[in-house]
Amino acid sequence: MRTHHRVILGACLFAMGAGGVAAPPAQAPYTPGQQKVARTEKAFGDALGDFHFAVFGDRTGKHRPGVFEEALRDARQLHPDFVINIGDLIEGNTEDRGELDRQWSEINGAINAIDVPFFYVPGNHDITNTVMRDEWRRRMGADYYSFVYKKVLFLILNTEDPPQPEISRMLLFKEYGGEAMATVFKALSGDPAEAKALFARDPRLAELAGKIMAAEHVNIGADQVRMVHDALAKNRDVRWTFVLMHRPAWRGDVPAFREIETMLADRPYTMLAGHYHKYAYERRHGRDYIQLGRTGGTPGAAGDDPAVADHMMWISFTGKEPRIVNMRLDGFYGKEGPVSKDAVPAAPTAPAQPGEGRL
Repeated sequence: MRTHHRVILGACLFAMGAGGVAAPPAQAPYTPGQQKVARTEKAFGDALGDFHFAVFGDRTGKHRPGVFEEALRDARQLHPDFVINIGDLIEGNTEDRGELDRQWSEINGAINAIDVPFFYVPGNHDITNTVMRDEWRRRMGADYYSFVYKKVLFLILNTEDPPQPEISRMLLFKEYGGEAMATVFKALSGDPAEAKALFARDPRLAELAGKIMAAEHVNIGADQVRMVHDALAKNRDVRWTFVLMHRPAWRGDVPAFREIETMLADRPYTMLAGHYHKYAYERRHGRDYIQLGRTGGTPGAAGDDPAVADHMMWISFTGKEPRIVNMRLDGFYGKEGPVSKDAVPAAPTAPAQPGEGRL
């Protein structure tokens, strides 16, 4: 009997809290003011397992100052649970540690101004050589890793493992010029027959195209494959898996990536990458494979192509699967809204005189 009393007493004290005063009942998130409120009967969002995150495309590759920073400010207003970038935050292509410090300090200053976590994914501009890889690890930590958030697994891959300094696009840009680079990229992303005809007419462009195609090797080391294997084995019961990388490995013949795809075969997942500064979507193995466009980088095709618009991806995980939408950066307006071209500036208000306005 005494033991029974102790259990009841303990339960009462727990309910009352450390101060001996009973805790008030939790406030319901929705309380109608009238018996019949004019609304549908759908359940409210923001359930316990719901969350939202933003994904940014390439900032660099002849970046335009301020664009990525503006996207960070826009994302902050939406208040996601966190932000992920799919690589190319700095221009890189150097072993000068002083210059690398300047570039990383510039972008990290903007990133640190947002009040939610930011996850880094390495791109070819971020890790172009072993010096840059060492700087990455010193500043940010691991260049490939995994994490779980609200029972959703995230796998972050490094497609520059090891780095490939000999195929730097910046070196090709200096050697062949911006116009030739733009022409070749447009041809490679367009009709194959037209590209073949163009390269047959111009041997120099054909040479450049060959070097660019050779530059698209995806390097994923054996240690990364083991990391993926271990993360999947440890997290068999997650609701979904996201795989993020910079270069879209599915566009080439990459044995390590094929091995990773095989390991993912028995679970729902989404692949996200970037690199080409042009949005592309495809279904493979019944899953979404998405190549993001840019968030500040140079266009990956003609400037009027909608697929190269600066944007951020907004992913909402509600229920059993993600919902994905893309938002153009030029579609955001602050609380003041867009200013009409017919708007007339308001006349300045004269300061009140003593006694004026009193009854």
